[in-house]
Amino acid sequence: MDKHYKSNRLTAGNSLFPDEVTVAEDGIYFVKRRMFGSDEEIITYQKIASVKVKSGILFADMTIETTGGSQPIFINGLAKGDAQEIKDAIRFYQASDN
Repeated sequence: MDKHYKSNRLTAGNSLFPDEVTVAEDGIYFVKRRMFGSDEEIITYQKIASVKVKSGILFADMTIETTGGSQPIFINGLAKGDAQEIKDAIRFYQASDN
């Protein structure tokens, strides 16, 4: 079952267009909206090299690095619990693929 997450509008860069992350069985879907259009990226779990979470008092920033040569995905302003859920889901799906 897919689970959707959004960055908080109170954090820098997210007031108008918050980042969106969807954890699905086949990979991570990331959407960064802009005034005119959006950037969308899908990363399969096999292509995720590392996940970094930097937690603050209320919010967390997450960086997902890939093995495929694309730029890392940076998601700022996630709730701390959401960032931990995403990280745990990635670990779960990577372990189940082995």
